[in-house]
Amino acid sequence: MDLEITPYGKGVSALVRVYGIFGDPIEHSLSPLLHNVAFKVLEMNAVYLPFLVTAGNLSGAVQAIRSLELGGVNITIPHKQAVTAYLDHLQGDALLTGSVNTIVNKDGVLYGYSTDGDGLLLALEREAGFSPRGKKVLLLGAGGAARAVAFALVRAEAVELCLVNRTLQRAEALAEQIKDKTGFAVQLLSYEDPALVGYLGETDLVVNATSVGMHPQSETAPPLPLDKANPACLVYDLVYRPPETELLKKAKKHGLKTLNGLGMLLYQGMLAFQHWTGVEPPEKPMRMVVKKFLETELSY
Repeated sequence: MDLEITPYGKGVSALVRVYGIFGDPIEHSLSPLLHNVAFKVLEMNAVYLPFLVTAGNLSGAVQAIRSLELGGVNITIPHKQAVTAYLDHLQGDALLTGSVNTIVNKDGVLYGYSTDGDGLLLALEREAGFSPRGKKVLLLGAGGAARAVAFALVRAEAVELCLVNRTLQRAEALAEQIKDKTGFAVQLLSYEDPALVGYLGETDLVVNATSVGMHPQSETAPPLPLDKANPACLVYDLVYRPPETELLKKAKKHGLKTLNGLGMLLYQGMLAFQHWTGVEPPEKPMRMVVKKFLETELSY
């Protein structure tokens, strides 16, 4: 199949159904590529657009979903938690996590979902053959993405979960929420804590749920002593742009298995697409178009 890698479709009529993504920054997002190729393959009269939405404009942007009759939107950094205050209903994981990455507009009533957690679990299973059940996990971050990932890992029966975050207070708040809602006791460590070395030596999975290493600041990496990691550990970086972050480069250098966030992007997007349209999205073209875009970007 010959796929265009430009993000917007052609021949959209006046009856077009509009979807999009709200975030700040937003230029890094590849979600328009994913969803617009799906609309094209399925011959749906719809388009997906990126919207730069600052924190001060979030309330008005959410109201615009209703007033402009958008079909729905994705939510990305930094709005995944704050947006919940402006929605009518939270569904599924969003109820548990207090974090939303997908909004569905049903006749002016806005429903919030979180597909990030299930997107990660599908990526781990289908791309690495990895199940969190009975495993020890080190999770970097305590923001909206980390929140969705943490609850998904607990739901998937990880035996231990340890949070590492630069702001300890935020990690403590997330650990407390997980304890209150699931009964699961989360451990907390700082990057400076000597115990981190010992925990890494027993960890089965490291997940970076921070924006450290994301384009355009791709020369940075979380300060983890990966030379002390369990040799069988899988290092998963939610960042997919660049495809190989500094964290993944360091992990490979020490012989660890690695996986970037492209699979999670794909699967959480497919789940969002189903919430909006009720239609099964075409996985292969969606994966191909993003992979091709990233390869083209790297060639410059």
